[in-house]
Amino acid sequence: MHFDDFWRHLKDELQEEQTIRNWTKDNGYLGRGNFDAIAKGNYIECYPPEAENPQKVPRSDFQFMYENWQNYIHGRIRRPQLRDRSRFTKYTISIIHQFEHVI
Repeated sequence: MHFDDFWRHLKDELQEEQTIRNWTKDNGYLGRGNFDAIAKGNYIECYPPEAENPQKVPRSDFQFMYENWQNYIHGRIRRPQLRDRSRFTKYTISIIHQFEHVI
């Protein structure tokens, strides 16, 4: 699926705020770190309980993660390498995993 189609589906799914379970390929669901998220324009606004302000994750960070998703899932690229390009990997990985059914 082309990223533009995924983005449109993701924004549809997040029209209303939803809780996102914190997930990584290596550790699965983590007991802590869940957050709420909602689509807003060209970004997804995330509300982690430990942050004072919402985190505005831009479309470009989702596109970066989407384009590297298969490499991440299959272990060809590690999360630390992804973090070098995006400080929002916690959010993009967990959200893409939760809505992988729209891919």
